[in-house]
Amino acid sequence: MYNKFVVKRKANKRSLNIFKILSIVLILLFIIFIPILIQKLIKINKIECSSQYDACPFDIETKLKTFEQKDYKKVKKEVTKVLVESYLIRDFSMQYRFPSKLIIELNLKKPKYTIKDSLSSKFYLIDEDETVLEITEESNLPTIVKSRVDIKLGENINKKDKFSLEIVEKVAWLYSVKEGIIEKEELKLTLKEGVLVRFPLEGDVDSLVGGLRLIFSRLNDGSQGIRMEDIKEIDLRFKNPVLR
Repeated sequence: MYNKFVVKRKANKRSLNIFKILSIVLILLFIIFIPILIQKLIKINKIECSSQYDACPFDIETKLKTFEQKDYKKVKKEVTKVLVESYLIRDFSMQYRFPSKLIIELNLKKPKYTIKDSLSSKFYLIDEDETVLEITEESNLPTIVKSRVDIKLGENINKKDKFSLEIVEKVAWLYSVKEGIIEKEELKLTLKEGVLVRFPLEGDVDSLVGGLRLIFSRLNDGSQGIRMEDIKEIDLRFKNPVLR
């Protein structure tokens, strides 16, 4: 009698353990699949997009509108793909708003430099990652001018152009000159004093600009027996600067 009781008790215990395991499995399945099911049931009727400049870029907003009237899960996947692949976007956030709206906020990349095509007079706006963000008719950013610009939106500029833009940016900050011209493998800048400065297209930006500052300092105080008004050209393409 006692043995039968023990066997029955063990059987009940096993049944209880199986029930607990099944309950845990069902709860886990519920936790995993219910959100997915809910996302499929939610329909996004409107997508609102904004950026730090208020409006979204027209091309991006047009693409986002094509995802309306679809379920949330699909919309989220397709919207994420578009935003991640865009060369204009630094980062972004998405927020679902009950009952059927998706709010998107973009942090757009900012242009830092410009390359001007002297043949077409088009300005190519470049960000700090060296990517072409936009092509416009004008710009007040530090600029280099070239006779032929062969780059497309979303592409990166070459190292020599990036080097030249960094030179122009630093010289602009010091001497209020915002434009340089690339000709025959050199960068030319004309300062407000009328002095032409010639830079190489590679090297150390800080050393070259620092050298220019030192030359200007000595020319202004006349300590070397020569003054600014005596100089028409400063050539920094060589190891030792040449003044003409």
